[in-house]
This record gives sequence, structure tokens and C-alpha cells, in this order.
Amino acid sequence: MSVLLIMVISALVLILAGRFYAPVIGRVLGEKLDRVTPAVEINDGRDYVPTRTPVVFAHHYASIAGAGPIVGPVLAVLYGWGPALLWILLGGVFLGGVHDFAATHISMREGGKNLTIIARRYIGPTAFVLLLVLLIALLALVCAAFLDLSATALTSKVALVDLEAESGSTPFNEELAPHAVTGEEVIHARIGGVASMSVIVITMCSPLIGFLYLKRKIPVWVCSLLAIIICGISIYIGIHHPVTFAPQNWKMLISGYVLISAGLPVWLFLQSRDFINVHILYVGIVFLFGALLMAAIRGGGAVAEAGALPMSNFAEGGKVVGHPWWPGMFVIIACGAVSGFHSLCASGTTCKQLRNELAARRIGYYAMLLESFLAVCVLCCLMVGLSRINYTAYCYPAVGKGNAVLVFAMAVGHTANTGLGIPVSYGVLGAMLLLEGFLVTTLDTAIRLTRYMIEEGWAVFFGKYDVFAALAVPQKEPVGISGTGGLTVDGHANLADMKPAKIVATSGVFNGFLRFLKLYWVNSGLAVAFMLILGWGKGYAVIWSIFGASNQLLAALALLIATVWLMQKGRSIWYTFLPTVFMLITSVTMLVRLLVVKYIPDWPGSAALVVADVLILGLTAGLLVLIVRRLLLKRAVGAQ
Repeated sequence: MSVLLIMVISALVLILAGRFYAPVIGRVLGEKLDRVTPAVEINDGRDYVPTRTPVVFAHHYASIAGAGPIVGPVLAVLYGWGPALLWILLGGVFLGGVHDFAATHISMREGGKNLTIIARRYIGPTAFVLLLVLLIALLALVCAAFLDLSATALTSKVALVDLEAESGSTPFNEELAPHAVTGEEVIHARIGGVASMSVIVITMCSPLIGFLYLKRKIPVWVCSLLAIIICGISIYIGIHHPVTFAPQNWKMLISGYVLISAGLPVWLFLQSRDFINVHILYVGIVFLFGALLMAAIRGGGAVAEAGALPMSNFAEGGKVVGHPWWPGMFVIIACGAVSGFHSLCASGTTCKQLRNELAARRIGYYAMLLESFLAVCVLCCLMVGLSRINYTAYCYPAVGKGNAVLVFAMAVGHTANTGLGIPVSYGVLGAMLLLEGFLVTTLDTAIRLTRYMIEEGWAVFFGKYDVFAALAVPQKEPVGISGTGGLTVDGHANLADMKPAKIVATSGVFNGFLRFLKLYWVNSGLAVAFMLILGWGKGYAVIWSIFGASNQLLAALALLIATVWLMQKGRSIWYTFLPTVFMLITSVTMLVRLLVVKYIPDWPGSAALVVADVLILGLTAGLLVLIVRRLLLKRAVGAQ
């Protein structure tokens, strides 16, 4: 089989899903084009900003893509590229796309509020508290994993012999280091410095782009052209003036940036930098497709050659990775198939920027399909560009931790060399540029989402006091059936019929304390602190396992909340309920396995991970009990 056939079949599956399956989900969710969105109704200029769909798509796609559809397939392909490909395609169409679309649409319908507020409205206040703690814990894991990935990418180095290059022939700085396979001291190229300078330049130019498309209403295509020019200039500067720091220094610098960015208006850095960065990703996907196409035409695209990565490899994959194919592969490959983090982006920043309801489908479902196609391209590059020996040596070395970022970069470099005749080192540079900007983008988004979660937590916990009264969600208690969290007799949340809540006046130190908690920078600082506690000393490979399991658990819970929402609206639930069951069983099995097989035997070295794992399992059990009780209560009320 050729990678060309794999890509054509994959593209066809994803296009047909967008054309025929996405509208079905839209009808189930109840799309209405003439309904006013929260972005238009609130429009506060900071978080709620009605924005043109291509710009929001760029922000959303850059946020959800990150390293997920790259690192996941790289780590999981050891099980075999065949099962990985099937999971990416089927998961993207029937789980990931539905999950992202539903989260975007439902959050938009519920006033631009995130999953915790929706859980409070339809399940109850206890569910809000449990889900809030769970999501903050998950976001801390997301940020910790991507912080370490960013530092790893920015300091990655590869032997010149593996780049098929001579000393001085690449755009990278060089140094002596042991070879990953032989252990011999050889010259290495430090490949992260160029991408790091590119990220800095793009970030500095972001406010200008945001000002042009949002404040001056410059056409999107003009801003896109300017974004491409900025990207080109940033790469040129990076080649001639690369930036290199130690990994821990990078962690502190990135933490400082996201701390500031998370409290600024969304268009100033987050949205506008995503818009610029996404052009590198768009160009990168076209570049990957072109390189793979030409490799196949030139005869280098066969995937059954001796020494190549196998189509199926369950036994070795389970032994080396440490987990059997199920649930291991379904957790390791998250973003390319289904990822709970997407629901946080959808219900956190994306839903607050939509100008109409159709945009929820075009952004939620279609961005997931494009991400799945990116994951397919990554798989194909691994098949074409790396031998089985080199892949294992860099991704799962016998000594030390692997470097999935470097594996991807090398695979792209060799694929580009085979297909387009480009020097391997320049293909590697392209891969690093493709990846690094989106690692920081994911971090930027995740810290802002954590800030949202913390702020909404304060607003609920201290909502009866005057400082937070205007932000309390909900500010009033719904009139309904006692103990149903505001459900009326027909099972719907009647948010219009409310009883006024008593507001308590505050003064002195307590008033100052509440005002302190309300500051953007305080909550951004808490988010960054959680990230650093988990991510300072741990490698992403250690965090990735519990992050992946927790992430897939969040996908199951987001789909479950969507199912409850659809049930309350009297609509079909099967499109969300069946994926919920599969993801719930898979993720819980993985979390239990991690606890029993990996974390407890490594005590006390993995104490933080043991606590996180137990906490996540306990919170999940509590949420499931609450949801089942609520549904049984609704059924009993409906039968009266």
C-alpha cells in the first residue's frame, strides 16, 4: 500500500463526514441562524468579541491543534500505523467532531458559559463544584505537559549524521553530544533556536494584526497576506539570530508571557497571534501533503518495506509503551481523534467570539476534521521518513527520556528530502516552525481557560457578596422542583423565572480580599503556579500518560453533559451517548491501570501523580452519581 492511497482515502472520509454527518448533528442540536449569540449580545471588548468566522477558526484551530495531533501519533505508532489510522478517522468523525461541535453550540446557547456553569444549571450545584475542581486539575496537567514540550522543542538537538548534513551546512547552531543510537560523541545541530525567535517576532507583531482586523475592519485576506509576510520575516530573523536558553529558563520566560497575556483582551495577543501562527500551520499541512505526494510518485511512499514501521505491532507496542493496545492507543492519540481539551477551548474562548450559530458547526466540527487530517499526515511522514530502528532510538530510547518532537521533525525532514529533494535539515526546520508556535498557543489558551474557571468558581462561591454579585452564575435561584437544581416540571432549566438572591454588603479586610480575588492577574497567577508545580521537574512523557487519560475522561464528561442537555431539550441523545460510554470506559480503565501498575509502585516519587489520579477518579465517580440521580429524578417527575 502507498501513503498516497492512505491520504486520498482519509481525505475522502473526512470530506464526506463534513458534508453529510455534520448537518445531521446540527439538526439534532437545533441550529438557528437568526438567533443572537452571546458575543453580539454582550460584546465587552475583552472576552466577548464578535469576530469573523475565518479569524475565530484560526484561533480555535491553532488552540486545539498544538502538539496533540503530532505527539500523540508519534508516541502511539509503535502499536502499528493501521490501528492508529483507523482510530484517527473513526474517532475524528463520530467522536471528536461531534464532541467539539456540541461543546461549542451548547456553550453558545447557554450564554457563552463553560461546562461547569452548564453542569450547575442542568445537574446541580454539587456537580459544578466537582467539575470545576476536575477541570482545573486537568488544565494544570495540560499546561504542565505543554510547558515541558515547549522547553524540549526549543532546546532540541539532532546529530548531523541523522540530518545527512556536514558541519556548517545547516541553519542551526552546533555542539558536541552523544549520539542517541551509538553513544559516540558527534556534532549535533541545535534545531530549536530558529523557531524560538520566530515565535518572539510573531508575538510582538500580534497586536498590530488584531488592531487591523478588529478595530479598523481591514478585510481578512489583507490581514492574511500581512500575516504571511510577518511569518516569513520571523523565520528570516530566526535563521540569522537564533535564541537559545536552558530548558528551565524557557519555562520561566514562557510562564511570564502567558501570565501577562491571560489577563489582556483576547484580541491583543491570543486571538491575533493564533491568526498569524495558523498560516504557518496551513502552509505546513500543504507542505506535508505535497512532500508525501511526491514521495509516493517517486517510489518512496511504500509502507511495507523491510525495516519500516509495521502496520500492526500490538505485542511490542504494549511492551515498550507499557500499556496494551486498549486502552493505551485510544488515550495516547487524543487530539487527532477526540480530546476533552477541545471542549474547554470551545466553551471557554471560541463560543464568546461567534457572530452566528452556523459558525459553531464550521468551527467546531470542521476544525476537528482538519486536525484529524493533520494527524494522518503525521502518521504518513513517520512511515515514509523514519526506519523502525531510528524511530525507536529517539522516541523510546533504552536510556533517558524520548523526544517525540524531534522524532516528528526528523520524519518530516527525511520525507521532504525524499519527495521534494529539500535538504533534510531544512525539512526539520519547517517541522519545528510548524510545531513550536502552536505549543505556546495551546499554553496561552489553556492558562486563559484556567483563569476563566477560577473566576467562575469565585463568582459562585462568593456570589452572595456585593463584590461578586454582578458576576454570580446564576445570580438567582430558579423556581422549580426542590432539589432539582432549577429544573421545572418539564425538565428544562427556567432561567427567566427567578427568585431574587440576597446580596450581602462587605467592608474592610474581607472586602479587600474579595476585590483581590477578582483581579485578572491574581487568577492568571494561580493558573501559572499550578502549571509550574506540576511541570517544573517532570518530563512531558511522565505527565502525558495521566494527561491523556484525564483528557479523554473530560471528553467523556463533556459528551455526557451534552447528552443531558439534549435530553432536557427532548432531542435525540444517541449521537453523543454512545461515544460517551466508549470514552468513559476507556479513560477510567486507563486511570485505574496507571494508578495500580505505574504510580503506586513508584511511590513516593510519583506522589503528586497518585494524588491527581485518585482525585480525578473520585470526582468522576461523584459526577456520575449526581447525573444518574438527576436523570432518575427527572424520570420520576415526568411520570407524575
